[in-house]
Amino acid sequence: MKLIISSKQLVKEFSRLTKQYKNFYWTAAWAGINSKHFDELVINKDKIRKIVIGIHFYQTHPDFIKAFLDHKNVQFMNQPEGTFHPKLYIFHNSEKDWEIIIGSSNFTKEAFDRNTEANTLVSCLDNNSEEFLQAAFKLVEESWKTSKVFSEIDLFHYRTIWKNQRSKIKSLSGLYGSEEKNSKAIHEIPVINMTWSEFVTRIHEEDSHGLERRLKVIEISRKLFSSNEHFSGLKENERKFIAGARTNYAADWGYFGSMIGRGDYVHEIIANNTNISLALDQIPLSGQITKCHYDNFVKYFMKVFSGNYIGVASRLLAMKRPDVFYCLTSKNQKKFCNEFDVRKSDINYEGYWEHVIQKIYDSEWWLNPTVSTNQEQKISNARAAFLDAIYYEG
Repeated sequence: MKLIISSKQLVKEFSRLTKQYKNFYWTAAWAGINSKHFDELVINKDKIRKIVIGIHFYQTHPDFIKAFLDHKNVQFMNQPEGTFHPKLYIFHNSEKDWEIIIGSSNFTKEAFDRNTEANTLVSCLDNNSEEFLQAAFKLVEESWKTSKVFSEIDLFHYRTIWKNQRSKIKSLSGLYGSEEKNSKAIHEIPVINMTWSEFVTRIHEEDSHGLERRLKVIEISRKLFSSNEHFSGLKENERKFIAGARTNYAADWGYFGSMIGRGDYVHEIIANNTNISLALDQIPLSGQITKCHYDNFVKYFMKVFSGNYIGVASRLLAMKRPDVFYCLTSKNQKKFCNEFDVRKSDINYEGYWEHVIQKIYDSEWWLNPTVSTNQEQKISNARAAFLDAIYYEG
């Protein structure tokens, strides 16, 4: 019997066992791809006798399911009550030649590489090994009876939900960026845990602009969007006001993000580029904003600005739906990134939703705005945009 507490040791033992034994009987809560142990399993898939993988919380990667979709000895468990959570790997040649790894490690890249895990390696040479093997086989058999083979349509539906849940899982797990490096856990980010009362107090403390003047900007933008079906239907000065470009249409046009330094952007606003208007058409004036809405916005916006123009894009978004979107500028991005523990380089079109909006959605003050005055209701209607008041550095 051996205790395995390092990922390096776990990978080494798993690789040895995969090559040494002819029969695999496994149960695991989740399974992933893009790892050495996954590649070795694919190579040795003819050794699979019974493998049951759980799909609770959409943690199992759909490409793992796809890799074994046609394998009659791989099934998937969606236990209706409780959670299917075992991690048991039987490697078997005969009743007198076998080894088992049992512990905390799922069949995922994270479990074999990044996580802190503890597993026990048991073999036929250990005391009471026969009883241990029988109990292990019993778990596999019971799991097999209540699991199912996935069809193409099952996989299609699973992948759809998995994709929609992925950003939430990454946000809660503190992973970000293309390399999925660890970031601060969201419960350690002060602004996310602010109560509504604390959030409003912080907004009142800002002395650069003044609350009523900020609210006026939100009110004007709201009226402009409500009075025209399309952004392109607004007059030039009205479009420039919403865009954060210098205009005599109304005072304080630069609050929530002045964009006068982006001449190419201002030029397209003046020219009334159709794709900017089409992009804003994708964002409804009321109701829930989903990533699909945002992705459609980006699709049209990138026809005008394919580079990282998330600053000007977020200004337009924040003026149309200030309850959801926050305008990132050179005056507020540094403090925001420091507190949210986000790298500035990761806030591009894709990263803006994942690292900014998704985390705003998780915030206590955003989820539970317990308003008590008319002014607080106006703040609530623009609460995401008001992060500018908290992070602005004049």
